[in-house]
Amino acid sequence: MKTTTASVFLLFIIFSVTPSSFLFGVANATNEPVLDIDGNEVQTGTPYFVVSSIRGAGGGGLILGRPSGNKCPEVVAQTRSGDNGIPVIFSNSDSNDGVVRLSSDINIEFIALRPKLCRTTTVWKVNDYDHSAGKWWVITDGVKGNPGANTLTSWFRIEKSFNHNYRFKYCPAVCGTCPALCNEIGRDFDGEMVRLALSTGNGWTFFFKKLEKSAMEIQQVVDI
Repeated sequence: MKTTTASVFLLFIIFSVTPSSFLFGVANATNEPVLDIDGNEVQTGTPYFVVSSIRGAGGGGLILGRPSGNKCPEVVAQTRSGDNGIPVIFSNSDSNDGVVRLSSDINIEFIALRPKLCRTTTVWKVNDYDHSAGKWWVITDGVKGNPGANTLTSWFRIEKSFNHNYRFKYCPAVCGTCPALCNEIGRDFDGEMVRLALSTGNGWTFFFKKLEKSAMEIQQVVDI
């Protein structure tokens, strides 16, 4: 009887002290992991190329773009077919989970393969509405971490498409009381380059290709 009472009391302490963080961790851990093109779980803090699943006219990997007349921040653009682009690293809103999972809030950050042209961050975010283009573009200068109302535009999700191919989505849940858009992310042409933008239809499909070097090794080469 004493053992049973002690166990119940312990469970009460666990759930009463950290209910939101505990339940969030459990919910996140039950989500299916995202897999790279080799079938391995995508890990946070590890560099991956994000490459179009459709070759040829579908273009290549994602890169930092710099449209004319809009020097900084740089934007999320796509390179030509056959080019893997610039690697990114993913960070979870649940910092205790090192696996990137479907339908979970993540930050996405480019690891520049050259010295940065802007002093802004390379973390993705959704830009203010572009009335001239009628688009919500995905650009950089987002905020990494600190999930909540102040970082709402910097959180994205990955959704399953087919096999080891995925789509990005902007539908943040880091602030339950904040009004937010909920759209998949597609491609659009701004007159100079192909860029990522919120879509009213299905998003574009990509796969993730793990880089052989670590994020630290890449940065050391760039800083030399």
